[in-house]
Amino acid sequence: MVTDRNDLRRDTKGQRGPFNFRSHPNAIRALTDIGFNVFSLANNHTMDYGPAGLHETLKHVAAIPRNELYAAAGIGLNRTQAGKPHLIRIKSATVAFAALGIATNNLARHRAGKNKPGQMAYRFDDDFREVLVRLTATPADYRMLSIHYGVEGRVRADGRQIKDWRQTAAIANKVNLVVGHHAHVPRAIERAGSSIIFYGLGNFMHHGTANMTAKGICKDFGVMARVHLKRSPSGKLNPRAVEVMPVTNTHIAVVRLSGSKAASRVHVLNYLAGRLPSGGKGVEGMRFTPQSDGRGLYCFDGAARDGGKIGRLCRNWQSASSIPASIRGRIAASCAR
Repeated sequence: MVTDRNDLRRDTKGQRGPFNFRSHPNAIRALTDIGFNVFSLANNHTMDYGPAGLHETLKHVAAIPRNELYAAAGIGLNRTQAGKPHLIRIKSATVAFAALGIATNNLARHRAGKNKPGQMAYRFDDDFREVLVRLTATPADYRMLSIHYGVEGRVRADGRQIKDWRQTAAIANKVNLVVGHHAHVPRAIERAGSSIIFYGLGNFMHHGTANMTAKGICKDFGVMARVHLKRSPSGKLNPRAVEVMPVTNTHIAVVRLSGSKAASRVHVLNYLAGRLPSGGKGVEGMRFTPQSDGRGLYCFDGAARDGGKIGRLCRNWQSASSIPASIRGRIAASCAR
């Protein structure tokens, strides 16, 4: 939640030692100042300070100019607001964005109701279904769904997540990008037809929490990603390239990894992609090719001929090579669960 108040009563969420998080409004402004402009507000700490805390979050988010914060989804004063897809105009394209998270201990009081503030909760099937129906029914050139879900500390996505998210991405290819987070560690990246699934980005900035740099090669970093899109003659926006950038030091001050450290984390993502269960035709884990500046790059078929920035990016791209034997054992041991 976002607030500058210290008098709000915390919700213990039925836990003996609950974590109750809040951020000062200046923190969210710091993010928008450096370019973050689409937020999911749905997560297991959304209701840490009850309805009053949610009202505070909505108030401070609404105070940010629309040209600085394009969309903030997943919570609301009622179910209609919380499940609403937000429309973003980017040049001549329309992007629809929706979000949902998890309610701690599946507490019903944290879910948005007809006349009750809260969030849309992923582990409640009717919430998940409603968000999907509303998002896919929204006219847009590209649709993104953010889902806050996943067992903390586990790099392997669970069966429910894989099944649900693949089906989500495959709904007539109407959900183009599914972005997961919550586990605090990175997870595999997958393409399902022309859609992309990030099963978990790990941490970006999480002050005051665990120092992930001591967690081993598979868990000591987070992922920033860039998806390059190109409009087809029919008007549809199609992915043509994806870049991943491993980051570390997320508990204090985020920095990008470089050199062999970055390359080894790109290989971690490739290893995890190779451990995803088969999804049938058109579904495959994405393998990224380490670049000299620390990025990992994946290019779709024919992207080198696209011209412009995408063509330049993919001109000399080659498919990812095998994971070096010198780090494969280390990665396998760290990524065991």
